[in-house]
Amino acid sequence: MTPPDRRSPSPGRRATDWNPRPEGSGAGCRIVDLPRITDPRGNLTSLEGGVHMPFDIARVYYLYDVPGGESRGGHGHRELQQLIVAAAGSFDVVVDDGTETARFHLNRSYHGLLVPRLVWRELGNFSSGSVCLVLASQVYAEDDYYRDYDDFREARRAAEAAGEVGGAAAAR
Repeated sequence: MTPPDRRSPSPGRRATDWNPRPEGSGAGCRIVDLPRITDPRGNLTSLEGGVHMPFDIARVYYLYDVPGGESRGGHGHRELQQLIVAAAGSFDVVVDDGTETARFHLNRSYHGLLVPRLVWRELGNFSSGSVCLVLASQVYAEDDYYRDYDDFREARRAAEAAGEVGGAAAAR
């Protein structure tokens, strides 16, 4: 007996692979479908700055061996943009634009979460053996970080008033 076809119309994607998209604007973040070359010997995904993300890649880092119950992030960036990928396992990314929050569950290595500048992010709910791969638009610079949420919200409101970033209210 042949098993039922569980594939969706998109090649290489099972119908169960879809994560529900957040309601609203997703705090300015969005899931990016990354290219996937399937092969019986193993799949391959390649990422190119300026092609799969709207920036050139200046830094790559990854989080791994995160103990159960721990979280990472808890900050925002003045200018830095990121593409966050669950290279292995799964985890949640909660993003906040100062007005709206959204939760993205990343569990496929061919989906990336594009996080623009001036978005607060927290990562948690890491599965055992998970690896969080981050491609960043800039090299590390401590002065690009907002580590205090109130300072972040003040800067976000000022940027929205100056028309530098969109606000959740403006998107409605």
